[in-house]
Amino acid sequence: MTDTPFLTDLDSRAAVKGSRDPLGIQAIWTRLGRHVVGNLTTVSTSVRDFTTLLLGYYFAEKVADVEGPGLDLATFLKWEQLAAYARAEVNKDKGFRGMERVWTRLAEGSRITLSADGTHQILGNQKIYGLWGLYTVPGRTSGLLQGDPPRLTPPSRELVEKLYLGMLAEDGFRDGQRIVEILRKPKERLDVRGGDARIIAAVARILKPRLRAAEREFFRDHLLWGGPMDETDGRQKQLAHLFESTLGNRGFQWSQPALADLANSARSRGEVWTSLAFHLDRIRTCESVAAPVSALFAHILALDDRPVKDAVARLREMWGSGLGTISVEAYRGLRTELSSDSSDPTEADRWIAIAEAAASGAYAELLDLLFKQNRHVMKGRGGTPWVEEANGRLKVRFRDEQGVLPGREEIPLLWRFSYFLDSLRIVASTLAET
Repeated sequence: MTDTPFLTDLDSRAAVKGSRDPLGIQAIWTRLGRHVVGNLTTVSTSVRDFTTLLLGYYFAEKVADVEGPGLDLATFLKWEQLAAYARAEVNKDKGFRGMERVWTRLAEGSRITLSADGTHQILGNQKIYGLWGLYTVPGRTSGLLQGDPPRLTPPSRELVEKLYLGMLAEDGFRDGQRIVEILRKPKERLDVRGGDARIIAAVARILKPRLRAAEREFFRDHLLWGGPMDETDGRQKQLAHLFESTLGNRGFQWSQPALADLANSARSRGEVWTSLAFHLDRIRTCESVAAPVSALFAHILALDDRPVKDAVARLREMWGSGLGTISVEAYRGLRTELSSDSSDPTEADRWIAIAEAAASGAYAELLDLLFKQNRHVMKGRGGTPWVEEANGRLKVRFRDEQGVLPGREEIPLLWRFSYFLDSLRIVASTLAET
């Protein structure tokens, strides 16, 4: 789950744990989403985790200066553990990765062990599912990290040295040397409520949920607006501004009307905003097909050995003569984004045919096209189709998520894919808090 930015065939920053993507939709929504959000992933949404990332790479560099190369990962994992225990013990924070193990261990006593060994990691595989694996690439794309091995960019280093090391110095830990000493050791035992309570409290103070003014300005530029390498030609910054009017709405939900409202708001702001409106319209057009057909496919997985004609009849009952929310003409305009496999020129045609069948109520054809798309996707992965038609009946080979078929009246509000929009809105909300 972690590197090539922007329009890759399968942007690794888009991957969602547990998502098997049987129709290959992830590649499509990723390409469309990257036109408006260039740096964030579906999981890199915590501003405070980006703080932890910066400090982790800073201390990894300091340990390497003393111990030599090759220890960056181990140092980073130990720092992430130290930060997590401090956030839990002092800040009573439950919004970090590895929270369950950290809180369980603290409930068992005040002594903790920092080590890269799997026994002491705070996640099943901390390298992959912790900040090293999930935040390093968006950190690079946001202009926070550079080089190999990764090191802080000059703006990141300035923030760390002026603000965070300054805070450590105020607490009696000049230059963070006590933390470097801890992280140099392969294994270190700390008593978070005894002799090591002061360093735990100092780390926790840096990582308090409430952001400081200098942090807001820094992370606004790098995370919310896309950073100095912004891949969206300024559209991400514009989108962040559009979000401002939605942040106070606790009931806000993504939907086709919500995207239409954002696109119209962008258009109302003048010509320089028309590119953002164009790309938001394309996202809405994509989701008008992707959301209902993915829900349909999940529903089909619960119908093993049922007659195909029964599934078609159920579709006609629930969706009527077709989905009026789909503009086939607009969907055809997505052709360049609709193929996840450049070696198969028919995939875009198949997706357009799927849109046409759903819009016109040709449900037997729609099911056949979805089976073909699933077969194509699974063949590319060296697997077998999840479901096929055999002698007029559905043969389901793999049951992943199974869902209830949404009704026709639910379709306009149906929203199943990210396009990285919610990640940006979460960051915007965090930075807007006072």
